[in-house]
Amino acid sequence: MAWARKTDEAEKVWAREAVDSWARTARFSQPLNWGEAEAAVLDRDYPPLPGMFVLKLVGVVALGILALIAAPFYGAAVIGFVLVALAPAQSTGAEGLLWLARLAFGLAILMVGLGLSTWWGTRRRSALGVATAAVTAIGAGAAYVLVLILDLPEMAWLAALALVAAILGTVHLVLELVSKPEGGAKNRKPPPRGPRGSGRRLRAGKARDRLLEILIQRRLVKVDEGDRIRLREMPLGYWSELDGLDEREWRRVLEYRHVGWREFDASDKQVR
Repeated sequence: MAWARKTDEAEKVWAREAVDSWARTARFSQPLNWGEAEAAVLDRDYPPLPGMFVLKLVGVVALGILALIAAPFYGAAVIGFVLVALAPAQSTGAEGLLWLARLAFGLAILMVGLGLSTWWGTRRRSALGVATAAVTAIGAGAAYVLVLILDLPEMAWLAALALVAAILGTVHLVLELVSKPEGGAKNRKPPPRGPRGSGRRLRAGKARDRLLEILIQRRLVKVDEGDRIRLREMPLGYWSELDGLDEREWRRVLEYRHVGWREFDASDKQVR
């Protein structure tokens, strides 16, 4: 938390240094043209924010840890196949590997069941759902064939678990592939404008926030605290939709969070 507060303060200092030098003396039309004011921010090139390297490094490490944690769950069928393939070559410990393989296929069945439950609730295709189903179907199917080839009596339960996992994985994969892709909620959000890349958008968002503070300090606009927060939350590149509106339309855009008749939320400013 102390690091986060320190980073936030450093970003505020950065924004003041990057924006104040020109925004305090720049000529803005009166009444203010919101689109032109925002364009003055988005057209400029800004250096990286303080702490961005550390933030990216933490993100990469966190992503790696999450991947390591998730791999045994989403790749359980492949792990089970590997254990089955290794078992015959072991003079000792083969039974332990087969026991772990049964556990892996049981976990694979549980995961594919959760995937089917998620699909049932949305009836939409997701990249994660397709990947999980494909991995389960292929890994469990290959393991089932291998168990039949080895034809060992102690593998009866293992064969049953692998077969169930393969069937469920195949059913899940087929349902995912014949479903419409996800995106219903995203399609209601406005398309991105302004700079591309999360780093550039983050810097532009910080600079626009500082510009708004200067506009208020210079008394070029009169907005209350609630509208100031809503203006900061608007997606980048959409201030122009505030120009030429009467009071009722202004309320519709800011209070009902509609730009271009599409919904936006506080996260839209920094996404993509």
